[in-house]
Amino acid sequence: MSFEQEDLWRSAKAFAGDRVLEELFTRLAQKYTHSWSSSAPEDASKRDDAYHMVRAIASLRNELTALAAEPDVVKFNSRLKR
Repeated sequence: MSFEQEDLWRSAKAFAGDRVLEELFTRLAQKYTHSWSSSAPEDASKRDDAYHMVRAIASLRNELTALAAEPDVVKFNSRLKR
């Protein structure tokens, strides 16, 4: 495990636990969910865009969580190899 990898994991853990970032994700998801649900029935493009943004936010949140958990997974897997 390199220093760069450990530094990346530390940064990911800091971001994953950051209250401001979590609030930002929540607000953005709410904003696009509202845009999606309040769009006119004939405005499929607006709904599609909002849906894709909500999915992108969820994907970013999930990847950040996975990256932050990576060192624990590596430790667990290396323990199993012994």
